[in-house]
Amino acid sequence: MKLEKIYIKHYRSIENVTLTLPYNKPLVLFGPNNAGKSNILSAINRIIGERYPTYIEMLDSDYFQRNQNKYPTAQITAKFNEPLYFDKWGNDYEVISVSYGHNGEINNNLFHNGLNKKIYPTNEQRSACQSYLIDAERNIQSAFNYSSSYSLLSKFSKKIHEALSSEHKDELSEAFEQITSSFEQTDEFSSFFSQFSNSLKGAVKGFVHSLAVDFSAYNPNNYAKSLRIYAKEGDSIRGFEEFGTGEQQVLLMAFVKAYMEVFTGENFVLIIEEPEAHLHPLAQRWLKEYVVEMCSSGIQVILSTHSSEFIDAEYLDGLVRIHKEVGITKAIQLSAEQLCNFCIDSGVPQNLISPDNIVDFYSTKLFLDQLKGMFAETIILVEGATEYFALPVYLKRIGYSLAEHGTEIVNCRGKDAIPLYWRLFKAYGYNCYAIFDCDRNDTQTRKIFKDIFNEENWSTKIGDCIVKDNFAYFGKDFESYLRDAIQDYNLIEQRISEEYSISSKPGKAKAIAQHIEEVPQFIHGISEKLKIIEMLGQN
Repeated sequence: MKLEKIYIKHYRSIENVTLTLPYNKPLVLFGPNNAGKSNILSAINRIIGERYPTYIEMLDSDYFQRNQNKYPTAQITAKFNEPLYFDKWGNDYEVISVSYGHNGEINNNLFHNGLNKKIYPTNEQRSACQSYLIDAERNIQSAFNYSSSYSLLSKFSKKIHEALSSEHKDELSEAFEQITSSFEQTDEFSSFFSQFSNSLKGAVKGFVHSLAVDFSAYNPNNYAKSLRIYAKEGDSIRGFEEFGTGEQQVLLMAFVKAYMEVFTGENFVLIIEEPEAHLHPLAQRWLKEYVVEMCSSGIQVILSTHSSEFIDAEYLDGLVRIHKEVGITKAIQLSAEQLCNFCIDSGVPQNLISPDNIVDFYSTKLFLDQLKGMFAETIILVEGATEYFALPVYLKRIGYSLAEHGTEIVNCRGKDAIPLYWRLFKAYGYNCYAIFDCDRNDTQTRKIFKDIFNEENWSTKIGDCIVKDNFAYFGKDFESYLRDAIQDYNLIEQRISEEYSISSKPGKAKAIAQHIEEVPQFIHGISEKLKIIEMLGQN
């Protein structure tokens, strides 16, 4: 059983958000701090988490805009790919919904079928597709104890006990000393820990802890509850609190992965808040790969992130931009069909693109540094590395800080690629500004930017830089413009090249920008256009 969709209405900062879980891919929520990502994760865990939804108290801060009087009802709905619940009349339900303050009545919490018909799914039924939240605190101890009958360890021990009951119950009743060997003879038990061990073998170097088991408490009613899981470093037992935060989430994920591989009748939705927290970049990259591997094996993963390491065009339909408009959380998730239609509407010929090939098309052309643009509000698309390295220096000198204004420069690695990235970022609702060379070829430039920038007459003068509302371009190229606009540019370039042993064009452009006091005039014009775009985007 798989979770297909989540609908959230009037919960915390969320007015109305719908999310679709992609097949065998992670669902990745990205966006700035305080955009509402944690509120979405909280809502999902309320409806399909370990605790029964109607028993979870609603705080004042849980109501939309913190206004229970105006918005007395909050509703969270989950849709599955097959029935989760059958009532006593044989009716089946693929949708479950919880309404807090149903019909505007305080404390009237209703579990229903999405159409206000009350239903009574048991925890056992709900466990067929259950979520586990790994929040920013990274405390996994609760997952590995018996505090709840639906903790991971409780669920595991129940499965093992069911397996033991038919084959080993009489043997286990004779002597407690035989329990350890009996467990080891149980296929499910040995298979699970073999899978769990294999899941950890590829871990990033630096993870020093592991999980171990013993049978420290005899429980004749459920022999599997004699099982204890604890942290281990070498031969020494450690407390879970001694785990690094990265280790905690990896160990929990490995446990879930092994559980599902052995007990295939259940599904887990792992909800991970900021998996990159406290992990160095290489570990983040490895963890992303591990998450993708888990999803391909059937485990559903929903995560929130501030790291471009977890953004990948290969699961474009699972990327969700979370941002706020006038204090209200908004979510933009594009299906392959929606992105394809946006591209066609903005000028891409229909015979060149389809929902079947668009994800592969973008995944082959996007680089990690370009995906950093996903965390900005405004994106400057530039043709090459020369502008990419030099522009931030000039902009900062006149007081325009990219970080302060939520602006990111994206190196498109060629003029022809600018429309490609423009369409992608525009489809996700970003403000975009493009800077490129005309190369003294108005015909080719017009062809490239047709349907995006409808300039009637493209200037081809070497010393020109034309600044428009949404784009700027040089009559020939960036370097030629600087040589014409800055006095003694050639002498400065020669001196800096010799002094710092710089031979590349981007390196020279950056070094010159750092060592001269003069700022090219077009920088002032571009900064003003960016401020206007930012202001209009906030309105």
